[in-house]
Amino acid sequence: MNCLSKLYQIKYLDEAILLIRIWLGTIMLKHSGSYLFYGKVPELANFLESLNWPQPLVLAYASQISEFAAAILILLGFRFGAWMMTFTMGIAVLFAHSADIYAEAELPFNYFLFSLILSLTGCGKLSLDYFILNNLRRNS
Repeated sequence: MNCLSKLYQIKYLDEAILLIRIWLGTIMLKHSGSYLFYGKVPELANFLESLNWPQPLVLAYASQISEFAAAILILLGFRFGAWMMTFTMGIAVLFAHSADIYAEAELPFNYFLFSLILSLTGCGKLSLDYFILNNLRRNS
């Protein structure tokens, strides 16, 4: 029984969380950066306008700036960035991709799940969140 329990111990949880952070952060920087820095925001605004969303250009910029900022925060290890990304990707899945998670919304839904996992677990010991909270505890 002891051997079986050792098999199912999570030894590298912080490293696994770090891998999720690095993947999600870099891919979302690439994705939102391509919209922000290569002139693709008007294309997104046209899509939002076709869905009859109010202020489509404002919402397009807001979503991409939010994704970009959240990606940076996730890479640095701030749980707040994961919550931001969870919210942004949730909106994208539900409204922009018709919540069709097995077809059109599959990729944004994966980003939503990764973000939700980070939101619920935290960013691990290899994060600025952990470092700052430990310093605050030590100093109080």
